[in-house]
Amino acid sequence: MGNDAVKLMPGGSYPSVLDDKYRVNIPKPLRENYNRELVITIGLQKCAWIMRNEVWEQLYERLTNSNELTEDAQELVEHQFIAPRMMVEVDQAGRIAIPPVIRRHAGLTKNCLVFNLENRLEVWDEERYFAYLDENRSAIKEAIGKMGSLKLFKLDA
Repeated sequence: MGNDAVKLMPGGSYPSVLDDKYRVNIPKPLRENYNRELVITIGLQKCAWIMRNEVWEQLYERLTNSNELTEDAQELVEHQFIAPRMMVEVDQAGRIAIPPVIRRHAGLTKNCLVFNLENRLEVWDEERYFAYLDENRSAIKEAIGKMGSLKLFKLDA
């Protein structure tokens, strides 16, 4: 993270609307961290990833320097994350334009949700996000079960 970034606790969902120029608002509480030129690419799920350039540089290093991947797998990773990557500017109103290839991948039409994750923002089409959760409900329950779901909310006081 750069020196001018503020450390925020991950989390937070913010409703947004894609305007007629295909721009989405960076939520006001997050603009201090996402306030200039940013990197946007397609996400692993059906969403857009938005991040600061220094985060992209770290991700790019990991994506391109893995000895674990076959040549075919490396090519898939490049097409998933690297090929669609673009630099976007945050305008004075705190908006960024979502490029067509990323809009198409994420299915962004009008109503969106912007999520603050540890090192990036994710922009989801609202309907797609809830469908994704519904489709993955059993996997979510299984993951929580592995964490000890009964103990998950028992905190040390």
